[in-house]
Amino acid sequence: MSASEKDPLLPSNKDTSIQTRTPPDAVSQLSNSGDASSEQRQPFDISGRRLTRRSSELAQAHLQRLKLYSRLAPANKPNSIIMPAHVLPDSIFVIGLPKGGEQSSYVTILSLWNTMMGTSVLAMPWAISQAGFALGLLCIVIMCGLALYTCQIVLASGQGGRMNGTDVEFIDVCLHYLGKKAYIVAMLFSVLTLVGACMVYWVLMSSFLYTSVDYFHAPGNHTDEGTWGDYWNTSYVPLYLVIIVFPLLNFKSLSFFTRFNSLGIVSIVYILFFVVYAAANGGSYDNSPVGGINFDHQTLFSSNFVSFTGVLALSFFIHNGVLSIMRNQRNPENNARDLNLAYLFVALTYTIVGVIYYLAYKGDKTKINNNFLLDFKKDADNFLFALLADVFLFIQMLTVFPLLMYIVRFQVLTALFNGKEWPGTLHVVVLNLMVTTCCVLIAVFYPSIGTILRYTGAFSGLVYLFALPALTKMEMQRRKGELTVWSKIFHYGLILIGLLNVIGQFLVSS
Repeated sequence: MSASEKDPLLPSNKDTSIQTRTPPDAVSQLSNSGDASSEQRQPFDISGRRLTRRSSELAQAHLQRLKLYSRLAPANKPNSIIMPAHVLPDSIFVIGLPKGGEQSSYVTILSLWNTMMGTSVLAMPWAISQAGFALGLLCIVIMCGLALYTCQIVLASGQGGRMNGTDVEFIDVCLHYLGKKAYIVAMLFSVLTLVGACMVYWVLMSSFLYTSVDYFHAPGNHTDEGTWGDYWNTSYVPLYLVIIVFPLLNFKSLSFFTRFNSLGIVSIVYILFFVVYAAANGGSYDNSPVGGINFDHQTLFSSNFVSFTGVLALSFFIHNGVLSIMRNQRNPENNARDLNLAYLFVALTYTIVGVIYYLAYKGDKTKINNNFLLDFKKDADNFLFALLADVFLFIQMLTVFPLLMYIVRFQVLTALFNGKEWPGTLHVVVLNLMVTTCCVLIAVFYPSIGTILRYTGAFSGLVYLFALPALTKMEMQRRKGELTVWSKIFHYGLILIGLLNVIGQFLVSS
């Protein structure tokens, strides 16, 4: 008896859609039809592929049965009904990849450390000067502890990045536990955080490019030095940067730039070396802004400490990306430990850079620049060390900026165009142009990375660092019947801390 006689699920004389991979000789791509009805979703028509006539009726029958089984499972348990392997023909099997991650704990910790460090490390000495030496150290400890606790909530609620066998991000976790409104809020503030980071990157890249070119410029090659200064200054360089960066933002795939992620680690290691070296040997260099330990003009406590907590809210921010990093972990049971170690290393790095530079600064501590590399002028004998840091960081940021813009593009366009990452070249170019314009305007008219960091950190921290993790934790406890009054007081208290952090940004005289 033929397969079609045994299997009533096989439709006659119709193309059938499949959800699984088939051999190349049995698959052809769907043609783009202009028929409006073809755009409507038909039953089981979700794969975008169809069997050809070369496929046997037996294979078609089994595939129809496979699709039926896949649709019998309830929506909340999509993997509860799986078709037994022994009823499938060999032709539709493919060689599978290992399901587990291949990322060691060492790589995981480095990835978390590198991702969290970002650009805020350059503003750390300035941020400590805003809080005072003693209060600044206390702020680092408290904010690190709070951020670590809420990040552990994100990690636990997202089950390490996979829920019911499906890869998830924290915005998906918010949708699962808190509903669509929380999902929308999480999406908006994720984009806000990324755009804020793009602005800081543009300001820094403009500064690094200006400093590097200005240093190597030879006035003797130009008849009018005034002309050079008229066109090469901090107001025009952000515009020149568009010529270099904007073409890099409009590629469909940016996998080339991911190869340079290791530059971030190299840059941070060099910054650590540079700060320690400049502090230890700055006294032997003329016009060096740092050297030795200087307690003059030092403040232990300052009422402007909220500036520091705003910066730290962004400095310890990894909550919208921790699940992506952790899901590739080879040993998921080490996730909590690795996250603890990553936060410890980040806090130590901030402390080393911020405290050592703050103590080694020779002048009035309140005069420390919010990008401490700008404290090193061309007439300083150790300026070349700062210039090398500029070059390192410019190259690193030039490769990271397109990745940040890619994430912005992905989140915005998939939300607006029903999951389409690339709805059209025009849409992509317009979005990139809008964000780039904002970055250029900030770099020209308000190039204060400290202020951008603290406002972005305070607002995004309120949502991602405090509110959403706290609400998610309470909802998880409620579903388990474990929610207590003390838990409500504690977690609503976290939200209140985040709210006060936002309000405080408008009250400081920075």
